[in-house]
Amino acid sequence: MGLLDKFATVQIESDRRISEEDRAFCLRHQEAFDKSGPALQRIADAMIAADAEQDAIFSGFKGGSDYLSSMRGFSNNVQDVYTTMKSRNSEFISTIVSYFAQRYKVELDAREIEEHLIPESPAEPELPGRGYRDTTAEEREEYKMKMAEYKKDHEEWDVSLRTLPLRYEQIVDEIFTQLGGFSFEEQAMNEFLERTWNATHYLSNYSWNNIKAGQEKFEIKGTVLRIGNGCQCNDYSYMRHPVPEYTPNSDLITLLDAVAWYECGRIGEGPFWFPTLGTRYTYTKERVTYTQNMTKVESITCYKNGRVDIRFRDAAYLQEFAEQCLRNRPSSMDQ
Repeated sequence: MGLLDKFATVQIESDRRISEEDRAFCLRHQEAFDKSGPALQRIADAMIAADAEQDAIFSGFKGGSDYLSSMRGFSNNVQDVYTTMKSRNSEFISTIVSYFAQRYKVELDAREIEEHLIPESPAEPELPGRGYRDTTAEEREEYKMKMAEYKKDHEEWDVSLRTLPLRYEQIVDEIFTQLGGFSFEEQAMNEFLERTWNATHYLSNYSWNNIKAGQEKFEIKGTVLRIGNGCQCNDYSYMRHPVPEYTPNSDLITLLDAVAWYECGRIGEGPFWFPTLGTRYTYTKERVTYTQNMTKVESITCYKNGRVDIRFRDAAYLQEFAEQCLRNRPSSMDQ
């Protein structure tokens, strides 16, 4: 059974697990992928025919020229077209995977899906012994036969990749396998809670200061959530009029994303609610940042020693946030 015949036997499951909007996106890219292969093949055929025509014109004629390859900025190498035909497979998988990962805020491994859906190259046989001269005549003859078979298989593999009949349903099946039986929303929440837990708890034991794995990094004092190490302060003390700059670390960025979720119910909104502290490469010169647009959080205060205080508008809000986000260890972490 050839590679294409093998793919033709794949059973495609129904894609009822995804929304109509998701399906519309996938179908549009499926159509573009399906039609790009024959289109590129027509280009390759035209290039081959054009090269043959040029060769025929100058056949047996001294001083001939190739007017196709001499055109500046134009490549008539048909292998470049074949390479593009093969690279479409990875591009198609990556596009579908990136769409679902970004839309539902989940982590997906496109490379693993490529390994499952794009056939691997046949393995080239190894020459026995330490070198060609160290082998016997029988071993060299056997090696030549294996190389001939390998070259034939490799050519079949190379040609098959140009017209690999990938379907978006196969990619979606692989995505749901990576989700481990959870829906997109459930997996997004699991990953969100795991990131938040990891950012607000110690993950290892530290005997020098009696810290145990799982111990909380935060304190709750009334309406204030206190983080011992959430930012870095550059005070520029060498300047005449120094203005300290506070830069968030990764734990604070993750925590602020959790605060944003608690406010609006959407994952990944931290950078929008906290534009000066909610993402990498941001900073603030304000020691206290007020959040006038938030109903549950009042302010964020940064200190030169790295401490960060997040003040909620009510102690009940803070307790609810802690139970929903900070102390809610997802069961997926135990698997």
